[in-house]
Amino acid sequence: MSPSSGEFRNAWGKFPTGVSIVTTHTEQGAPYCTTANAVSSVSLDPLLLQLSMATASSTCGNITRDGRFGVNFLREEDAELATFFAKATGADREKLPSDHSVFPSGTIGLNDSLVVMDCRVVQAIEAGDHIVFIAEVEELEVREGRPLVFYEGAFSSVADA
Repeated sequence: MSPSSGEFRNAWGKFPTGVSIVTTHTEQGAPYCTTANAVSSVSLDPLLLQLSMATASSTCGNITRDGRFGVNFLREEDAELATFFAKATGADREKLPSDHSVFPSGTIGLNDSLVVMDCRVVQAIEAGDHIVFIAEVEELEVREGRPLVFYEGAFSSVADA
């Protein structure tokens, strides 16, 4: 018997991931934020990452149209921010945290994030009900702190190593 989508989702819940806010722009140019954990490194030469987004999502449409996005790794104290953008609808996704900056490319970075990356899409791959964006990291800022983690359907922090 083939596994169900629920079983598959439960299985991946056992795999802890970092939590990020992906920043894009609406068609009207307004900022647009969403919480994402389907982000990973692809290559060091060139610097590439992958981001998987549901095809039907506004974020996916924004990235497809503009060919750019920001990835902001959240700190362990940012669970409230992650929850807000995970559940927000419409205009609420256009509310940026007050402490943000804009890269020369126009990509938005969240200044309190652990890591901020300005990304340019180099490839988009349709995969089921998602699009996997392969993007080159053109700007990168790394800061001190501990990451927010998503595990078994809840936000958590990394235990001391």
